[in-house]
Amino acid sequence: MKKTLIIAVPLILIVLVAVGVGSYNAMQKVQTLPVNSVKMIREAIDHHDIEMINRLIDIEKILNTAAEEIITEYINNNNNSMFYSTQEISNRYQNLKTEFLESTKLAAAHYLKDGHTNFPGDTKLQTWLRNSSVDSCVIKTYSKPVINDGVATAAVNFYNEKLKFNFELEIVMQRISETEWRVIEAKGFDSYYHGVERALKIQLESLNIPIKDQIADTFAFKNFKAVITEGDEYGFSKTLKLTLDADISSNKPLDRIIGRVIIDGRDGRAGITPFEIDMTDKLQGPQEIEINKILNPFVKQDSDVMRHGLKKSAIHIEVTEIWYLDGTHLKQVDELPEEGFYD
Repeated sequence: MKKTLIIAVPLILIVLVAVGVGSYNAMQKVQTLPVNSVKMIREAIDHHDIEMINRLIDIEKILNTAAEEIITEYINNNNNSMFYSTQEISNRYQNLKTEFLESTKLAAAHYLKDGHTNFPGDTKLQTWLRNSSVDSCVIKTYSKPVINDGVATAAVNFYNEKLKFNFELEIVMQRISETEWRVIEAKGFDSYYHGVERALKIQLESLNIPIKDQIADTFAFKNFKAVITEGDEYGFSKTLKLTLDADISSNKPLDRIIGRVIIDGRDGRAGITPFEIDMTDKLQGPQEIEINKILNPFVKQDSDVMRHGLKKSAIHIEVTEIWYLDGTHLKQVDELPEEGFYD
């Protein structure tokens, strides 16, 4: 089957193409089934008929679902011990969800008006939306819609050609008249999020290979010891004490080393905690370097360690920056350039 390119649109507008391709070839003559409304949606978009689009798509609800699924995964993937309570994490979720909705609604409105779109703003989340390359998604496979009591459901598998990953959305439509169906739900944006994350990580790793090599030449460590000790006086937290066998080799004096401790969680997610080491009084050559990480009972990965013990294989220590006393530094790239990287 010939692939159908999805024009550069906000995440939610993927569904406008999805259901129609899945049902059109099999049921193109049956006007009372979802395909007719999908054709109407396409025509409404082509003619910028906002009234018809709003009649046939519950954009507000679908965007909200997309926000909930993506922001939940976004927070889980980027959470670290700076968020000390459930309330703080809840506040972060609400703030990011508001930011997501504002950005995607503006992008959708712009696209529906003139056929072009962009995710406005320069925050990390808005940059992520732009880097997700939704405009390169094509439909690969789809299921025949299943219709029960006036509700039609179809599964659609997409392929992101720029980032090279598959993801699936479940599309739901509801009959609103004899010949019209309304898109009321789309689920599976969490799989889209993880596909983007994996792809962007691969791209970042390729950019960071020479930088990591330079960092390893300056601050090399092959082994470390890990011990859990008592934390605060009230017994709520504990301390993970890490002792690195490091070898320092630099042609100019060091100021500080910055990195992160990554702990693999039992649920497959990782907890990330930054660290900084003052190097102004450290010697060259082999020596021991100590890093202390507070295990916070409100952070799931830390809580798992406190409850179930620690496997050394679950700990990863990564040096991301080296600063010198003369003000120069080596630093891993932590986000992709927005222009030209994928071309």
